[in-house]
Amino acid sequence: MPGFYLPSEDEFDPSTDDFVLPAISKERKYKHFDLPLVDRELAFDFSREDEPHRFLPLLGFTDVARRYVRKASGDREVKVKERPIRFAGHEDAAYLQAYAGHLNGFYERALAQDGTSGSVLAYRRGGGTNIHHAKALFDEIRTRGDCTVFAMDISGFFDCLDHLLLRDEVAGLLGVTRLDGHHATVWKNVTRYSWVETADLDKLLGRKRNGHGRVCSPADFSDHVRGRKDGLIRTHDQTFGIPQGTPVSGLYANIYLRTFDREMIAWCARLGGSYRRYSDDIAVILPLGAKVRHVVAVVEKMLADFGLAMSVDKTDTANFKCGLLVSATPIQYLGFTFDGVKTLIRPSSLDAYRGKMRRGIHAKMVAAKAKNIPSPEVFKRESLARYTHLGKRRNFLRYAYKASEIMGCPEIRQQVSHHVTWFNRAWEREAVRVFGGLATSP
Repeated sequence: MPGFYLPSEDEFDPSTDDFVLPAISKERKYKHFDLPLVDRELAFDFSREDEPHRFLPLLGFTDVARRYVRKASGDREVKVKERPIRFAGHEDAAYLQAYAGHLNGFYERALAQDGTSGSVLAYRRGGGTNIHHAKALFDEIRTRGDCTVFAMDISGFFDCLDHLLLRDEVAGLLGVTRLDGHHATVWKNVTRYSWVETADLDKLLGRKRNGHGRVCSPADFSDHVRGRKDGLIRTHDQTFGIPQGTPVSGLYANIYLRTFDREMIAWCARLGGSYRRYSDDIAVILPLGAKVRHVVAVVEKMLADFGLAMSVDKTDTANFKCGLLVSATPIQYLGFTFDGVKTLIRPSSLDAYRGKMRRGIHAKMVAAKAKNIPSPEVFKRESLARYTHLGKRRNFLRYAYKASEIMGCPEIRQQVSHHVTWFNRAWEREAVRVFGGLATSP
């Protein structure tokens, strides 16, 4: 999920990597209604607001993610999940990033004061990756020995945040009764935002339009995007939901659940357990024998108080005795499984990696054929860099190697030891599928 914290180039999380799209990358070289901020920094003074910042519409598109689920029979089921992505223009993103840094100071001080810093894991600088947080949970299981572990998921997290509750949580964090100045400006524009679908732009102006560094020219923006008759701007007029993709979204989500986090920490402590939350992923460790239905019901009730619901079908539980699994299946958390002995990347993540590799190779073959490039002349180098250990930038393989190192688990490296074979098989299969023959190239 995007937010105040963005992963560095050598970090990779298969649960969020598809979300870190070029449109919201740290470099911000994407096309929008305004030009990129090349070689210039914008300074913002949040101690006063002479004139409210004026926002351009967000750009929007639907990201289609395929989730692989293993059935009890061992068969694989593919579930398609559509995520609406909305991202800000360059100056707006710089403003929101700077504001998030300003507001984050209040949030971090509050966490330090009430002792909840160790339980809120996502969208925070210096907090480590999902690998570190999964390892911390598994280490606690080993230390406790006898315990029952719950891994739960909040359903439709960003889409369900109540605007008034968010406003009140931000105001409470700031120690004020109402939001004004920059705080009010950001809250109003993130809750009642406007956006333009890129598909609408493509349909009206064509996909090969020349915006001179923008997604469309200033004239087209004036005449068509903001046009009175056929304007493309849409407005979010619901009383809940904030866009996924702005620099302040993750921090807002954390602030929204500040009271919930405190309540969960206190409740777990009374039972002799612990609580942690990574965005919409909740993990609870309680003494062995905790009633599953009761715990799930309590968490559901607490979430309901904040207008949120739990994805019951994603709830995972496991019992451990002397640090070893005594249930039928291991616990799953942040992309890993743990049984007290082995830590592994979950099978669905490996399936997703192989599926993404296959689709990427297929797209490359199709593009080559469209340019009349013979199959033997389709080069592998770019695909090898993207999907194998030969890649210098972050990819799934480097992520797996890093997880193996951090967790001290050679079994993770063993899981992906055949990745080159997987790649070559996918390459040959897609060559036959697209060209009707093999594409062998350097």
